[in-house]
Amino acid sequence: MREVWFLAGREVKSFLRTPLGYAILSVYALVSGLVFVTLLFILRQQLLQATPTAGAPRPPVVSLQLSLVAPYFYNVASLLLFVLPFVTMRAFAEERRSRRLEMLVSYPLRAWQLVLGKFLGACGFALLLLSVTVIHLLILALVSAPELTAVLGALLGLVLYAITLVAIGVFLSSLVVGQVEAAVLTLGLFLLGAMVSGVLRPGAAGLGRIIANLSPLYQYQLLSAGLLAPGSLLYFPAVTVLALALTLRGVDLIKWRG
Repeated sequence: MREVWFLAGREVKSFLRTPLGYAILSVYALVSGLVFVTLLFILRQQLLQATPTAGAPRPPVVSLQLSLVAPYFYNVASLLLFVLPFVTMRAFAEERRSRRLEMLVSYPLRAWQLVLGKFLGACGFALLLLSVTVIHLLILALVSAPELTAVLGALLGLVLYAITLVAIGVFLSSLVVGQVEAAVLTLGLFLLGAMVSGVLRPGAAGLGRIIANLSPLYQYQLLSAGLLAPGSLLYFPAVTVLALALTLRGVDLIKWRG
């Protein structure tokens, strides 16, 4: 595993040595921060409107989980659909374009080590992005009292969701030649899944429900709402393993062709 961790570390460092890595991190921090501040202002307005006044009907109770926590996690999950394709696009596509992939697979480095190293490197940068979300949650804990179990459950689901998107992106990157093609293909597939999750809400039946269950964003909806969804918790590891297995198969074919 030493080779795997070395390759993963090199991948993370390569992000931090290029303007692209800092651009991705800046965009994620800026947009997620704007979402967080906007939801805070909306929550403040709701709390002001819910303040009881003499002679007025009793105002509805404002839920921190429903008004801020769940929408924040869902918006962050949607943001990752746009950000992560630019993280995974360089995993294999650029290696294939420059023909460095053939050179890598010719080294005494097994295909699974190469795939796992690339995957863990992209996951490492994705977790760096999610550290911004952790900072937002710490700020939220300082100014309010969110339900800890629901927040931790949604955060765990977000990590699994991000890892699954990375695995899918790495697989798609291994199919094409060039970073731009990989980014466009991955972004298009992610947006298609988001459209499905937006049209078919939880509770849909028949074929619609089957199609919706294929969408990572749809699966994350239940987790972001703080609900225990065993099917969703199993979905993310299963899709991750499948995507990595398909990537490994593709790299093996390249190595076999020589």
